[in-house]
Amino acid sequence: MLAAAMLVEERFPRNAMVWGDIDRGQAEEARRLAAPLLGRELPLPVRVDASRLIERLRARYAAGALPGAFKRVFLGEASEQHEAMLRAFPGEDGAREWQRALAECKSPASLGAGRLVIAWLNAGRGLRDACRLACLAPEGPRFSPEDFVAILASTWVAVPPPAREPLVAFCKPPGAPHTVASLLGSFFLDMVAAGRHLRISIEPAAIAADLSEVFGDRGPALAAQLCEKSATIEAHLREHADGLNAFVASAGDVAGDDTEALAVLRSADAMGPNQRTWVRAMAWSVMTVLAGLRGGDPKIAEALDDAEQGKRLLVRMLAEGAPLLTEDAWDGVLAERKADVIAWWVALVSMRASELHASQVCRAFLENAELRAYAIAVGRDEAAMRELGELAAKVRAGGGGDR
Repeated sequence: MLAAAMLVEERFPRNAMVWGDIDRGQAEEARRLAAPLLGRELPLPVRVDASRLIERLRARYAAGALPGAFKRVFLGEASEQHEAMLRAFPGEDGAREWQRALAECKSPASLGAGRLVIAWLNAGRGLRDACRLACLAPEGPRFSPEDFVAILASTWVAVPPPAREPLVAFCKPPGAPHTVASLLGSFFLDMVAAGRHLRISIEPAAIAADLSEVFGDRGPALAAQLCEKSATIEAHLREHADGLNAFVASAGDVAGDDTEALAVLRSADAMGPNQRTWVRAMAWSVMTVLAGLRGGDPKIAEALDDAEQGKRLLVRMLAEGAPLLTEDAWDGVLAERKADVIAWWVALVSMRASELHASQVCRAFLENAELRAYAIAVGRDEAAMRELGELAAKVRAGGGGDR
């Protein structure tokens, strides 16, 4: 389907544009599959090709608005979008767009702030400029130096590359398709070990010099804070290296069965080991998100306790851009009367899974009543949740507990 869409875009370059939950890796794979049939290689969709996308947008946007438009239209995971924007606009325009995104983060401890700093560093931008834009620039966000150093620690910039090596297998290389391990990483690690996405390291002495240059006399204390946090993270990573390597090996062993078939399985008993791994991982993730929703906005928490309010919230979320449902799936949503099941659905939809396999599991939960019942049962099974939670906690330990 993606190859067919790419062919349409090629034939009508100013009138058609590939849209959807795709990334460059999937487009590369579609191009390889189509080449023998067409006798040539298709161009990549413009939305995953930074240079062509800029040229397309340049005709419609002023220079100052171009980086923001690029970031909105470019397809990729959040970290890839920001990094691609910074590489495409290496001057002040890209820096201003990055600063605006950082200022929109509600807290310096938020996952988004860490991802933005990782994108900045991966794009080859300087640490001193990041410090100035984040902490000193009048436009904001005006983070305290201590808070910004905590963000730096969470990026693992001061953690030696050998200590990070066990988590490399959980990362998706830029422009490449997801692997089993990288998809599992997106379920279990993105909230607690975002530093695995950082592809560079900076020597502690160089970081200390940058901090002193920007923050003056406070620099040495800030560098000591960073070194202390980084040493704790490094110790945790080394402690759990063997277990992580074994987990990656076992994940690769079960890569044969496919999440695409989950929506039409007649029974949960028919799942293969790989399918079961993803279903249980997503079931754990849904329950984790649900717990966060119940402990967050009081209005949402109240809606989740009432079937009718919860259903209105769910329908609104589905109407605002979640996956399109079949008529049977909509009938199931409208017929549901149990508040706890509707709340589970709300948590599922709020995850907005963008990776191919994750979205396939999400769709299967929405469309396959048998599989949904299995996943909900996993969430209610204390032993199963504890087992999955222990696996996540084991990896969390490798990501550092300070955040």
